[in-house]
Amino acid sequence: MRFWTLLLCIGLALAGTSDTPSSWTLGTPAANTAAVLTPVKETVELPAWLVEKITGPTLVWYFNPNCGHCQASIGGVVRLAEEMKNKEGDAGLQVIGIANSGASPAELKWFMDTYQVNFTLMIDQPRGFSYSVGARSTPTALVFEPDPAGGVFATDAYYPWFHGAELLVKIRRGGADPFSHFEEDRYVGNTACSACHSQEAASWKLSHHAVAYGTIYKADKAADPECVSCHVTGMGQAGGFVMGEHGHPLADVGCEACHSAGGPHDGKTVNATEQCESCHNKTHSIAFSVEKGLPHIDHYKVNGMSAGEQEQRRHDLANGKAERPLLAFPHGKNLGPEQCESCHADVVKAWSKGPHFGAMDLLKGKEKKDLACVSCHATAVESGLPPTSLEGFQTQASVSCGSCHGPGEPHLTSPDKESIEGLGEDCPVCVIEAVCTGCHDSEQDPGWDLETALALQKGHGQGAPEESALPKTDAN
Repeated sequence: MRFWTLLLCIGLALAGTSDTPSSWTLGTPAANTAAVLTPVKETVELPAWLVEKITGPTLVWYFNPNCGHCQASIGGVVRLAEEMKNKEGDAGLQVIGIANSGASPAELKWFMDTYQVNFTLMIDQPRGFSYSVGARSTPTALVFEPDPAGGVFATDAYYPWFHGAELLVKIRRGGADPFSHFEEDRYVGNTACSACHSQEAASWKLSHHAVAYGTIYKADKAADPECVSCHVTGMGQAGGFVMGEHGHPLADVGCEACHSAGGPHDGKTVNATEQCESCHNKTHSIAFSVEKGLPHIDHYKVNGMSAGEQEQRRHDLANGKAERPLLAFPHGKNLGPEQCESCHADVVKAWSKGPHFGAMDLLKGKEKKDLACVSCHATAVESGLPPTSLEGFQTQASVSCGSCHGPGEPHLTSPDKESIEGLGEDCPVCVIEAVCTGCHDSEQDPGWDLETALALQKGHGQGAPEESALPKTDAN
């Protein structure tokens, strides 16, 4: 028997116009709207003990009392059952819970009491339901209706059941204004959004927003509220991310982080671009601007990309190998330590005693002419796009000020002098880590540790030199 995952989201945009206040998208609907609006009725042969209970539209929720995903989502199902039980006709819906055949009556009672379940629960004996619908995991849900000719047919299927599916069930039950089911300030999650906005959702998965929580988890910062708040959706708000729940459906920076809870579908329109700088500020980004950031969250990035290209991009993101353009220094000339020394003599002295000072001396023979090697052992003449030739590097200065703090030229010409990155004052995960690990990766520098390296660099600014720390050259 053929089954499907039916993810529904209705767009009034199909008509091109709307008189409904909560409708916000006019004209072309989201790419997958027409597909999910297509009526579905498929005859299903259910066990007789279940068919006799389906006297009207019925959601059958298949679960395991000991399943963590089931326990996490039961609250939404209970709320759905309460909201839908008093509605009449096709808009109404009863809910029945069927536990897997291995569940015991004691487990069923514990589940009902613990989660205050307000609908009938039964055990699937002898696996009649799971076999008839091909359920292979929990939670799974289907909506059935009586067939006038006898038996039942399925109208919706959720393989698996997910955070936000409750909203789609309510929308599917009809109503003059589907958007009325979006509650103000209630988060629905990316999966619900992706039902219609399929291209946007697929493109989001190729962005750094999609792995935002993973980056701080790997950096052991998932217990720091200051870090977490900018790497998840809706933290501290009703229905938003909850600290410590690493598998929470609102982990990562999802649709609603920029477009507000439920997006504009609840009638509250926000300017998504005004949300950027709440996290991408001077402390957590390098020379950020909305204009700089927007190209990297292209909602239609997947268009024109092959499946292989998309898979490679997701792999690179998950493994920290994807480029991070928002953490790149702005374009400008790196003037060299001679220029920096005039104001920062103590810092230059500290640098001259550290490993960065003689980085080029570590290269031998052909390595000194290898662009890949030189790029990590010398400072580019100009920041911005990586140089394509050896002439683009200041090899005599090795790894100097500009490699870690950005170009000196705008620092000298800027009235506020704030164009330099003061590493050590910024978020280690967002800024310092990206600057350092461009070269100090596990392959080239195994055993390198960010916190240890930063501690060694705290010699910057300690003590004043009696004379220039730089080698005597024609330049000084």
